[in-house]
Amino acid sequence: MHIMTTGALQWLAGQHQPPCVSIYLPTHRHHPGTEQDPIRFKNLLVQVASLLRERYRNQDVAQFLAPVEALSNSEFWQHQEDGLAVFCSPDTCVHYCLPVRVPELAVVSSTFHTKPLIGYLNSNRHYCVLSLSQKEARLYEGTPHTLSRVESQSLGRELDALFGDPKAKTFLSAGGEGDDRDRAYKDHKTDIVKYFRALDRALWPILRDEHAPLVLAAVGYLHPLFREACRYAHILEASIAGNPDGMSLGELREAAWKLVASYETDIEQELLGQFARGLKSGRASHELAEVAKAAAHGRVRVLLHEAKQVVWGRVNLDTGDVSVHEEQQQRDVEDADIIDDLCELTLLKGGEVFEVAKSELLCGSPIGAIHRY
Repeated sequence: MHIMTTGALQWLAGQHQPPCVSIYLPTHRHHPGTEQDPIRFKNLLVQVASLLRERYRNQDVAQFLAPVEALSNSEFWQHQEDGLAVFCSPDTCVHYCLPVRVPELAVVSSTFHTKPLIGYLNSNRHYCVLSLSQKEARLYEGTPHTLSRVESQSLGRELDALFGDPKAKTFLSAGGEGDDRDRAYKDHKTDIVKYFRALDRALWPILRDEHAPLVLAAVGYLHPLFREACRYAHILEASIAGNPDGMSLGELREAAWKLVASYETDIEQELLGQFARGLKSGRASHELAEVAKAAAHGRVRVLLHEAKQVVWGRVNLDTGDVSVHEEQQQRDVEDADIIDDLCELTLLKGGEVFEVAKSELLCGSPIGAIHRY
């Protein structure tokens, strides 16, 4: 299993040898859901095989799908989270377990279908929490309803080595108010910053490709020192103060989500405001054909797309010309979700993509773009 990051998304959105198969399945962590998941997964594979046989021989289809079918064993289904994403092409086969539910969907096209991942990574459903205490440092990945620890062997070894230092235990547990807090700050500041730089190096391989907001949970006076030492650019200003060892996982999630939800609501409202002002000045658009041409020419700074909307058709990624099907369904492996393609194209051209709730500001369109020029 691979970890889903913005870097992984950009890699998936890049060029891969077609056909590109994308399978999404909402999964379960416990019985009896774990017994139904492989059946539903097999049904999606049947849909994929049917689409592939319209263009390829049965023998070639079976060989192509063999790595995907090999995933489906009893042990695999006993270690799921809330969503599964599988991607297969002649040059790759990868899967991601996600802490958020995804639509049940199978797409065969010339590119991977990544819009559910874009929504996951570029909305307030996805965030990280770094918990610092005397016992250990813990990195979590969260959604509105779940918080799960990020498991990494290399990260675990790095953190175990750091927490073997008695000095670290001393200043991470120091708390108090007033004079006690100030004394701890002055006595250990140099050691704290040195330790946090080592912690930053341990976290960096995981966080460097991320853009998710990071919530820090630690004794209050440690927060500015960690911000000083950490390279990650998306640490929230608002944070959880106090020793997180006294919080249950549910309490930690609830406190972190409250901060993240407020932050992301502010971002969405600001972007919708920019979009509305851009429409008046000619620096934004909501017509699909116009947005597509702007995306193809690298003019889209921010792409807004309405959650759960799909537009089946075809888009020329070089010119931005679009053809929308009258019957909104996939007819063959050349078809694609146009919104998905435009999200990927915007990311590849250096723009940002945000999933938003249905808004009157989009003027009835499932998509809107804020232009660079």
